Amino acid sequence: MTNEIHKRRNFFISYHHKSNFHFLKELRNRLNDGHLKDYGFKELDLAENSKFAIAKIIQYRIWASSVTVVLVGEQTGMSKWVDWEIWYSLQNLKAKGPAKRRFKPKGLLALFLPGSNHTIPQRLQGNLNSGYAIQLNWENLDKEFYTSLEKAAQNRTMTHLIQSQNKPRINPQDTWGKLKNLF
Repeated sequence: MTNEIHKRRNFFISYHHKSNFHFLKELRNRLNDGHLKDYGFKELDLAENSKFAIAKIIQYRIWASSVTVVLVGEQTGMSKWVDWEIWYSLQNLKAKGPAKRRFKPKGLLALFLPGSNHTIPQRLQGNLNSGYAIQLNWENLDKEFYTSLEKAAQNRTMTHLIQSQNKPRINPQDTWGKLKNLF
């Protein structure tokens, strides 16, 4: 991959764990670059943690990112967790406390994996249709990833295009109720 971007970009990778983990590993191998920081999970199995604990870890990793990269494969559209991660990435939050930090919506990059039977989460499809999310095909990964990631990061200023009115299909042990108390 040629790195045409000199800005450091932090990103979170959202994916359907059972069907796309091998693509995640390949992506990480191909993106071994000092200008990128992947805030996705490195652990293979999170089953030991409660849904709330997992959601809290995801929350902090998304906060630290400027873009959420969604690996779109055959089962992605059926994943409640992917939908929740996209939803959370699009939130505009203001933290409570003396710092009153703001967490603005993240850019979205839909990375379509090899194959033809993709299921796209409705929330992601709505943002692709509106122009907020950027689309990239796996076969163009080497030549277009950096520019696509940068476009997604730049789109964060176009919040009027965000399509995320519906609540996510899951609420990990009333995660939103617990997390919103942080704000």
